[in-house]
Amino acid sequence: MQFRIPPIYPITDKRLSGKNTHLAIVRELIRGGAAIIQIRDKGTPVRQLLLDIRRCAEYAAGFDVKIIVNDRCDLAVLAGVAGVHLGQDDLPPAFAREVIGRGAIVGFSTHSPAQARQANRLPVDYVAFGPIFATATKSHSSPVTGLAALRRVCRQSARPVVAIGGIGLEQVPAVREAGAASIAVISAIMQARSIARSLEQFLRAAESV
Repeated sequence: MQFRIPPIYPITDKRLSGKNTHLAIVRELIRGGAAIIQIRDKGTPVRQLLLDIRRCAEYAAGFDVKIIVNDRCDLAVLAGVAGVHLGQDDLPPAFAREVIGRGAIVGFSTHSPAQARQANRLPVDYVAFGPIFATATKSHSSPVTGLAALRRVCRQSARPVVAIGGIGLEQVPAVREAGAASIAVISAIMQARSIARSLEQFLRAAESV
C-alpha cells in the first residue's frame, strides 16, 4: 500500500523556535493538527537527543501521530519512531531498510529532477524535492529548483512528492497546484509566535487547493 502523507509536513528546529526540547515543539504541532512530524537536529549531544526523541515518540503515540527522525537510523530504531528521513549523503535507503525494517517509513531528499527519477528505483515511501525557493534554514543549501521543476518531478515520480525549501503561507497554493502531495515547512512555522496556530493556517491553505 502506498504511503499517504498529510498535506503539511512540519520539521522541528529548536533554535528557530526558541524551545529547549523537541518535545515542547511536538506538543504544539500536535495541538495544531500535525499527523507526521520530522525531528531534525544537528547539534544536540546524542544522549540528550535520544531521550528527547523517545519522549516525543511516547507523547505522539497517544495521538496517533508519526515521528520521523532526520538522518539517524540508529536513533530512529532506539527511540521506536515511525521512520527516518535520509539525505543524499546519508545511509543509502536500501541499507536503511535493513536497519529499521520493512514496516518503517523512509523518506529521501532530492535536489534535481535526475535525482528524483533515480529515487523511483529506491525502497522509499516518499521523495522530498527542493529547495523550491531560497531558504536560510540550511547553511549549505542546494540551488533553488523552482516550481517548474517541481511540476515535472511530480508528474514523473512514482512516490508522493514533498516540496521543501522557503515555502511560506502565501506560496502554499502554487506549490500544491504544481502537484506536491505535501509541503515540508520549517522556518515559517518554527518562527511563528504560535506554532500551533501557524500550522493550523498552513493546513487550511493546503487543504483548500
